[in-house]
Amino acid sequence: MAKKEAYNYKEAFEHPIMIFQLTDKFVLPFGIRLSRIIAFAVILLIMLLFRDFFFAVGSIVPGFSLVIFAGLPFLASGWLLKINVDGKKLHYFLYDFIIYFFTQKMGKKKYCNDMEVYYHNEKVEFEKFEWGIN
Repeated sequence: MAKKEAYNYKEAFEHPIMIFQLTDKFVLPFGIRLSRIIAFAVILLIMLLFRDFFFAVGSIVPGFSLVIFAGLPFLASGWLLKINVDGKKLHYFLYDFIIYFFTQKMGKKKYCNDMEVYYHNEKVEFEKFEWGIN
């Protein structure tokens, strides 16, 4: 009887989703990672929120605004996707960091021996102690 071996699917599942075709007529000669498209769009939206600043920088040289609004998100998205923070991918790290920030840091919780310490902001007052001996 042949020995069965388990197959490790980790490499197959970590392979990025690639876009090769947008419509029936528009086929790309190379694939683009879906995560890079999403990061590009998010960075572009953030840049559009502060568009006055970027247009002021782009007005220095004619046509430089196009380079800023196309090149900067492209380079920044590539750089962000190469970051491997704490052994996690960027989107998992950001999700965990946001959960930590709003539950732990903003809540100003204190811990001792992995248990939350309650009433750490209240003033402690002791009762007056009287000896029973006159």
